[in-house]
Amino acid sequence: MSVFEKGSLCRSIAGHDKDTIYIVVNVGQQIMVCDGRYKKLENAKNKNPKHLILLDREDEELKEKFRSGKVRNEDIKYSIKNYLIHIKKSTGGK
Repeated sequence: MSVFEKGSLCRSIAGHDKDTIYIVVNVGQQIMVCDGRYKKLENAKNKNPKHLILLDREDEELKEKFRSGKVRNEDIKYSIKNYLIHIKKSTGGK
């Protein structure tokens, strides 16, 4: 997976928000991302694609909500939380 699309998980690799996990909410020359907590859907953050790296996990349920237009900030927070739990389990809790 090397193409940004709505609902993809990504991590910031540059800027003051370095290492923050985001969900892609819009794709163009700039990628719009949000985390559902500090950067909400209504106030998504513009990021240069060079400053983001796609993560190897996808949330198909969240992508389906983007397709239907019924995504909420709570859904984004839940998806990021599940990803972080998955990472913690796979690294042995470190």
